[in-house]
Amino acid sequence: MNVYAITDVGQHRKVNQDVVFTSLKPVGRLKNLFLVADGMGGHKAGGFASQYCVEQVIKYVEASKEKTAIAVLREAIRCTNLDLQKSSRSDISLEGMGTTLVAATIEDETLFVGNVGDSRLYLFHGGDCKQITKDHSLVEEMMGEGKIKKGSSDYKSNKH
Repeated sequence: MNVYAITDVGQHRKVNQDVVFTSLKPVGRLKNLFLVADGMGGHKAGGFASQYCVEQVIKYVEASKEKTAIAVLREAIRCTNLDLQKSSRSDISLEGMGTTLVAATIEDETLFVGNVGDSRLYLFHGGDCKQITKDHSLVEEMMGEGKIKKGSSDYKSNKH
């Protein structure tokens, strides 16, 4: 298996708040672990949020007693979210912080994925590229409802 992780600061920001973790070795009961977190750039402490998120997910995965890969990921994401909220409430400099997260593991040729926000996981295989996750965003919701078309630059309604 080959693993590639790419982040890009984009054209509108000066700081890249992306944090990536990849391990082809076991992490807790998982045979491998892949994480991408992107701090919400327009929000306070986005860089802290993404780094903290990745560190906490790893910690919870290592400590998890859950039996299935998806349960391990679900528990780690849930607990990390609670920790982020608690930190945000206890430190005014972290108030309102946020991050996206994609967490994945592969077990017996099955890919298990958890995601929050608009960071994406793609699968490249045999020259094909497939987007695995769906964004949790207003734009994705509008596309799902048929209000806008994918690739539309003006995001106008399709009903004209």
